[in-house]
Amino acid sequence: MNRHPKTDSDNKGPHAPHTNEHRTLIKNISIFNGRSEDLIKGKDVVLLNNHIEKIIPAGSSNEGEYGKVIDGNHGYLSPGIIDNHLHLMMGVSQAEFFNGPFQYVTCMAIREAEDMLMRGVTTCRDVGGNVFGLRKAINNGLLPGPRIYGSGALISQYSGHLDFRNPNELPKEWGGPNEMAERPELGCGLLATGVDQMMAAARHQLYLGADFVKIANGGGVSSFTDPLYVNEFTAEETEAAVRVAEDYGTYVATHVFNPVGIKRALNAGVKSIEHAHLIDEEAMELLVEKDAILSTQVYVITMLEPLYTDAVRAGKLKQALDGMDNMFKLAKKYKAKIVYGTDLLFDYEGRKQQLKDLTLRKPWFTSAEIMIQATGNAYDCLAMCGKRNIYGKLGVIEEGAMADVLIYDKNPLEDVEVVEKHQEHLKLIIKDGNVYKNEL
Repeated sequence: MNRHPKTDSDNKGPHAPHTNEHRTLIKNISIFNGRSEDLIKGKDVVLLNNHIEKIIPAGSSNEGEYGKVIDGNHGYLSPGIIDNHLHLMMGVSQAEFFNGPFQYVTCMAIREAEDMLMRGVTTCRDVGGNVFGLRKAINNGLLPGPRIYGSGALISQYSGHLDFRNPNELPKEWGGPNEMAERPELGCGLLATGVDQMMAAARHQLYLGADFVKIANGGGVSSFTDPLYVNEFTAEETEAAVRVAEDYGTYVATHVFNPVGIKRALNAGVKSIEHAHLIDEEAMELLVEKDAILSTQVYVITMLEPLYTDAVRAGKLKQALDGMDNMFKLAKKYKAKIVYGTDLLFDYEGRKQQLKDLTLRKPWFTSAEIMIQATGNAYDCLAMCGKRNIYGKLGVIEEGAMADVLIYDKNPLEDVEVVEKHQEHLKLIIKDGNVYKNEL
């Protein structure tokens, strides 16, 4: 096992020198390609540097032509798992996140980034937090961890999802202090009012290096002053965020549970709906019509129950849980594109169950459908970053895709619990062409 592989940036990418030393053959495998519910058999996979160079008939090449040969031992090869909705910096308690030393928060994020990679999560989409330094360290080979797509701060309205002010404090525009979530080192929230502030807030996240913009169009479970029925940001404010994102070649994602907020966001041009547990039929139909993504979660709703014991948040958790069955049934009815994400907050031990969210989707979806949500569908969401996408194609096993490859000893398309039980079944982890685990 090699958790800290030596990387060589001069030998990465599609235009790197094509020598045998940099080619890897993976043989004796059945392939899940991230798109199809059927396995591909009778094929070998060839990696060149950090890309998949080609897929060839099994046994059709001379093994001496490769710098490395990996025998899959009749295992099941899959693209790396993509967690499409998380907060890497929030692996500590809520009190420690907002009030503790930021160096400690960062150290916990570094630790958890490696944990995620060793679970087979090779890419993540961070939807609220200052992850840009951590992303740079991972990309430069200083630390092991998943690829990171980040939104920077979630842009919220006053009395919205990220307004955690003391009630005795005025808004900053009226002489009050910055709200604690706005502290630059945390970078998880930014309060904005009106079109001008929305545009400035969105542009600032993109200036910091955000791949996309995230706003809140509705109430949230973890906040205190906005019930889930509350609609946040006007159509004009939402359209302003979309215009900024489109000018930068990317898109807007939004936090929202209720159907009115969902429809407002979609009609304004938002392309990714986060959560949506209270969605109705009209809103789901519009989501599909607009070719938007449903990025929703299962496990977090139950994980937070013992943490949110106050009446306000416990009540909102119950609302979200009660709406989940209807949401997934509507998504299946209208064939919405769904992606896997977790949104696990403020509990390091609970976040170790990151992959449990996959298994908990089984009442509504087949294991093959769930695996597609966590790979090919997830990349379709990441690809909406367009010109802001600093990585290559992910979530699929095909020529030209990035070399993020897993091998399980059992078929996850038959039972996705194989992925949840990664310590037992995950035998090979390759990210960016580097081997982090090999127990074949």
